[in-house]
Amino acid sequence: MTAVKICGLTRPEDVAAAGALGAAYVGFVFAAGSPRRVTLEGARALAAACPPGVLKVGVFRDDGAAAVRDAVDAAGLDLVQLHRRLTDEEVAAMPVPVIAVARPAGEGFAVPRTEILVRCHAVLFDASEGTGAALDPARIEAAAGPVPVIVAGGLTPESVGDTIRALRPAGVDVASGVESEPGIKDRRRLERFFAAVREADARAL
Repeated sequence: MTAVKICGLTRPEDVAAAGALGAAYVGFVFAAGSPRRVTLEGARALAAACPPGVLKVGVFRDDGAAAVRDAVDAAGLDLVQLHRRLTDEEVAAMPVPVIAVARPAGEGFAVPRTEILVRCHAVLFDASEGTGAALDPARIEAAAGPVPVIVAGGLTPESVGDTIRALRPAGVDVASGVESEPGIKDRRRLERFFAAVREADARAL
């Protein structure tokens, strides 16, 4: 199945539900200003609810290396997702593998250099950073990279199938599209999202 990342989790019960439904990744946001931001203590509780085999991802924007390391230690993070321009030195200094982020820029995306991408776990094409802004598949098709591609931006149970059929990404990332309010996941929308991913994958066989 296309890997699913449920991001912006703030409640242990939602972490457990995401894992039970088949999530490959769960995302905890540490970036300042996000309505889904969690504290180190909150992240520990979320991590404790994470089923074995599901990768825990910390999402950061302007946080320094020390803050990232503290979060990795507190929540036992498996990966860090960095929403900023990356340098070789920064990627090398991270205590766990990095998900690089390609952010909207003009008519396309600002993609990290190939020399950086090849050292990353994956690259996330993010159209919204949690705002629900819609994804434009045409902008992503023109920016193929050397590592697995995860796509995010306005994905919902109703739209994710079309995105998978259009792009065949390694993974899809959703936050607001399965929520009743920021940080609060809706179990029925989660179920419908996973069902839509499975259906799209089955049709591609």
